[in-house]
Amino acid sequence: MGEHRARRPRAATVVLAVILAAATAYVAPHWWAQVAGPAPTPVARATLEAARTALPRLAVVEPLELEDYEREFFGPAWADVDGNGCDTRNDVLGTWLADQVRDPLVACVVESGRLHDPYTGHVIDFRRGPATSSAVQVDHVVALADAWRKGGHTWAPGYAQAFANDPANLIPVDGAANLDKGAADAAGWLPPNTGFRCAYVVQQILIKAAYGLGVSATELAALREVLAQRCGAAQADACAGCRRTRITSDQHMSIGGRESTDVPDRRDPGVQRHRSGDRPRVRVPAAAATGREARPCAGSGDHRSDPRARRTPGGRARGRRAGRPP
Repeated sequence: MGEHRARRPRAATVVLAVILAAATAYVAPHWWAQVAGPAPTPVARATLEAARTALPRLAVVEPLELEDYEREFFGPAWADVDGNGCDTRNDVLGTWLADQVRDPLVACVVESGRLHDPYTGHVIDFRRGPATSSAVQVDHVVALADAWRKGGHTWAPGYAQAFANDPANLIPVDGAANLDKGAADAAGWLPPNTGFRCAYVVQQILIKAAYGLGVSATELAALREVLAQRCGAAQADACAGCRRTRITSDQHMSIGGRESTDVPDRRDPGVQRHRSGDRPRVRVPAAAATGREARPCAGSGDHRSDPRARRTPGGRARGRRAGRPP
């Protein structure tokens, strides 16, 4: 009788241990995903090598002051440069969003969807509307003001507008992260998701190389540091789940003549944030690096990142006459 009673607590202990083990096996991976953060975003080996080759060929320039910068230099915000009936913002959302719901009357307008935000590593549920659309903003990876002050100020209007609407330079991201970035270069801001930093600077380097833009001395040092410290784990020989697609508008294709490259099949945007297990991949122009000698920009300031080029939406800089955000 006593032995039978003694077995009951032991059996209960075993059952409890099994329950705890099962709960731990279920909870631990989710907990670790929250603590560890997103895995590094893969970057194709050839793309990474192209960025490493292009970086030392970028011209080191003294950035122009921002007083004379106007957002209108790059044309109306989100034009329909490819003539498909959709503005660029909706084109980008339509490419990157998952679980999309479209406007039944205007098929290219994205009403809702989900973004795996590369800048924060969170998932954002997007809802179109006056109070909710800003949760997902389309960022110029190389900010418009940064491009203007490092060589873009000499561009013809059509070329400037093509740059502003080139999907190779556009990523939908968390609105708050985009506001925090403003018009800063890599010396002034990097994505808080450290796993995306390699992909981010690779994209910046190749875009600047493709458009003949310069870098400041501190920016060059920051780009080199990220390539050296963050790009080892991000290398990948292939881009799984990617498809071949044109990454530039028809207008710029006729100007720059760049070809397509691997880009993600789907992406996503919104307002509630949580960690994601699905990792976005970088979209970069497949541009051959060209050698250029360092050159100063007329009327330039020093090499440091201008603190006024921070915390402004959509690539707008805090100049004396900075224009409206895109």
